[in-house]
Amino acid sequence: MGIKPIKSLSQHFLIDDIISDQIVDSMDIQAGEHILEIGPGEGVLTDRIMNTPAARLTAVELDRRLSMFLRVRHESDSRFTLIEDDFLNVDLNDLAAGNKMRIIGNLPYSITSPILFRLLDCREIISDITVMVQKEVADRLTSMPNCKAYGIPSVLFQLLAKVEHICDVAPNAFRPPPKVHSAVIRISILDTPKAHVQDFEEFRTLVRTAFGQRRKMLRNSIRAWLPENENIELPVALTRRPESLSVLEWAQLSNTLCK
Repeated sequence: MGIKPIKSLSQHFLIDDIISDQIVDSMDIQAGEHILEIGPGEGVLTDRIMNTPAARLTAVELDRRLSMFLRVRHESDSRFTLIEDDFLNVDLNDLAAGNKMRIIGNLPYSITSPILFRLLDCREIISDITVMVQKEVADRLTSMPNCKAYGIPSVLFQLLAKVEHICDVAPNAFRPPPKVHSAVIRISILDTPKAHVQDFEEFRTLVRTAFGQRRKMLRNSIRAWLPENENIELPVALTRRPESLSVLEWAQLSNTLCK
């Protein structure tokens, strides 16, 4: 197409056919499935999805230039719907209409975190999420305890989903090439979380507070949660630091403190 990318929209159009094939092929899209694509851009993934047996593809694109092109290209296929809007403004429950959707997209790096956390909040209507993100973000989501990248996204997403690394993507796979490397990940929402959490919002607040002071021992970073009776038995030592706790240990600690 040759449409000029808009820097303020963090546009880096995927142009690598091999990577594009790998992303869509990895999803193994089946008949009857509803696919929601975030930021289709010039439509390299859109075209491939439309060649699968998907029952429906809903694409959300903010850029009017790209929206016009995609409508002309796919308007003859009744399975295709395009929403011209900021993805963060879209009512996902309305789109799902009581059914589960599968998510795909080359996410704008500037708003990757808000998009991912919004999708996590809508996990009841989502089967899985296959997205291109900055490699640093992918590392955070897949990281294990005692690693530098292990943090809030690692704990929250790994509690509720299986996070897989699909492939790394070099800058030359995009137009224009970004200054960072990218990666494709799949986040498959679990039917049952990896650990029982009595109060997820309290759990999330506890984890965020602790990692906000990740160099401090727990006795200092989560002091507000600690009971006045210091002799109460806790599942983890308060001399530990946040990055040393597994997802299961975070759940156990949260459940104990919530009592």
